[in-house]
Amino acid sequence: MLRPGPAKVMTSPISTGKLAGTLALVLSAATFVPSLACGTTAQRAHSGAQDRAHPAIVGGTIAPADTFPYVAEVIDQLGRQEVGLCTGTVVAPTLILTAGHCAENLRTGIPNAAAGYRVMTEGAGGSQAEGQISAVSGVIVYEGFRRRVDAGDAALLVLSTPTTAPAIALASSDAGALRAGATATIAGFGDTSFGQRGPTRALHRATTVVQGDRWCKRNAPPFYASEEICTIDAPSYATGVCFGDSGGPLLSTSDSGGEPVEIGISVHVYGRCSTRHPSVFTRVDRIAAWVDSWIAAYRSPPSPPAA
Repeated sequence: MLRPGPAKVMTSPISTGKLAGTLALVLSAATFVPSLACGTTAQRAHSGAQDRAHPAIVGGTIAPADTFPYVAEVIDQLGRQEVGLCTGTVVAPTLILTAGHCAENLRTGIPNAAAGYRVMTEGAGGSQAEGQISAVSGVIVYEGFRRRVDAGDAALLVLSTPTTAPAIALASSDAGALRAGATATIAGFGDTSFGQRGPTRALHRATTVVQGDRWCKRNAPPFYASEEICTIDAPSYATGVCFGDSGGPLLSTSDSGGEPVEIGISVHVYGRCSTRHPSVFTRVDRIAAWVDSWIAAYRSPPSPPAA
């Protein structure tokens, strides 16, 4: 059974840190849980760091098949035991973008062993029978990841075999989609309620609303506007992220043509996945150049001409 990763503890008046691991749902303001950890649960991720949590989609619905074919389920194992769950997105045939706390031991900064991961793609409808399962050959944590404050929380997993799932476009600027009041979509394989027993095993989605930097600094401290986005489902306060959603996408539409674009990576929430409190995401436009450099590095060489 998949379990949410441990939380890092942050010295915030309303919380103790971000959870490391799976994408988290919005937790209650009483406790700020650090990024959800996708690695070896508490041992492998961060037992004793900050206290923000990483959750799953709360208040959402199961995504119909083929709605989000670029969203991946990231499972971390020790032997035959599943010890961590995160969400990610396909950004290239052999690259999955996820949260940094899903990819390393937050206490030591050492990347998790690639051999422990299994990534399922093309399972947007929740049917594992239709999903493509890939091993991982490499773990690349964003060099700008500041673990103590959970800023720059991003990583790439290198698949051993290419996936046939399509890649999601990444935001390269903060125009439009990042404006306060913009509607966005969250998606993940995380818990649908705090304290859920057993894995969700189905991709869920929900809508939320991007908030302004001033509001986020006041309600999601410590908040770094240059590197993070925060959202809350106002005025209904019905949706958010929770354990297992870490690394999953915050999606909007491009300014030109309405195609989906990833603007954020789910990294932490507050309290017990309470939808009355914000969810926080790493800004994708700030790491897009880094991702593009690795996409170029892993791009397959052209086939040799026929003899």
